[in-house]
Amino acid sequence: MKYIGFLFILTIIVMHVGAQSAPWKYLGKSTGNMDSTYISTYERLVTARVYYSRTNTGVRFTGADNHTFSYMPNNSKALGIGVSYRYVTVNIALGLLGRDPTKGRTHSFSLQPSLYKHQWMYDFVIQHYEGMYLTPQNVYSMSNSFYLRPDIATTLVGMDFWRIMNSDKFSYRAAMTQNDWQLKSAGSLLLGGEAHFGNIAGDSALTPQAIATDFPQNQVYRATSFYIGPGIGYAYNFVFKKNFYVSAGITENFDFIFGKEYARAPAVDKNVATISFNLNYRLAVGFNDKNWNISASMYNSSQTLKSYYSQDYRQFSQNYRITIARRINPGHKTRKIFLNDLDKGLNGVQDKVNKTVNGIVK
Repeated sequence: MKYIGFLFILTIIVMHVGAQSAPWKYLGKSTGNMDSTYISTYERLVTARVYYSRTNTGVRFTGADNHTFSYMPNNSKALGIGVSYRYVTVNIALGLLGRDPTKGRTHSFSLQPSLYKHQWMYDFVIQHYEGMYLTPQNVYSMSNSFYLRPDIATTLVGMDFWRIMNSDKFSYRAAMTQNDWQLKSAGSLLLGGEAHFGNIAGDSALTPQAIATDFPQNQVYRATSFYIGPGIGYAYNFVFKKNFYVSAGITENFDFIFGKEYARAPAVDKNVATISFNLNYRLAVGFNDKNWNISASMYNSSQTLKSYYSQDYRQFSQNYRITIARRINPGHKTRKIFLNDLDKGLNGVQDKVNKTVNGIVK
């Protein structure tokens, strides 16, 4: 645990020092003073949105001769509402569009808040799914129906953070939280890191007995993994005819992974420590002006749960979203009753973060 803590603190120090040192000036500027010819910000307005989302998430197993199958939850489509103010975004989505009864029942909890500041971006996740079906169906099915595992549960908890090196001219918020408007094309190097804990468990072996010979991990009933490490990436907003944009960002993390597999006899529990690369990306296309943002976006992330017996388990998540957002100028009463206190709280959090980071560097 001391080793893990040291890696985490070292990552923060390197990112903070690097972002302020002279060599990075050639990669852009991140002074906190936006170039108004590139970015128009509406962070003091309330950005309200409605959206449709579809999530594709699960755990992929790989065995001998590249045989694969995945367990996935049955709760992919949802309608949601959300608001953004300054760097805080809150979204609430409900699965109101029905579920496929042939894929079983899933109990789930998913909280994925994000903080998109001009110079920094933070993603958090607390996610739990219980009740899975196996896909693709032709790998193993019973009576031409999906193989269901109501006992299997997956959990993912963690965060990633990124320093936007050219935040004076590039805004991730223009595409992701809709409270900025990117007026001209610009890109930025991203430096950051991540720390996550993942778990998959069942009441019995995770691999169906009928296909066990194709998967050396066929006696494993639980796998856990903790990973932490620095990352690098790049993002670019391409703007055309001022109001239309295409946004793309890709990040690569170099992770130190500490995992464990729990197995039934004759197999035994095994600890795993290794390194791995995790590739994530965000894509968006849309229309933006001073009042409205209409966009379609996709976010793809994956995490590795290392295996002693076979190739990796891959915990993946893809989110597709169509969003209509409207920027609203709150009235005097709204600011007095709600937003003034919120501003004080956000300013207090920012001051504490600045003092903590400056203290670590000094």
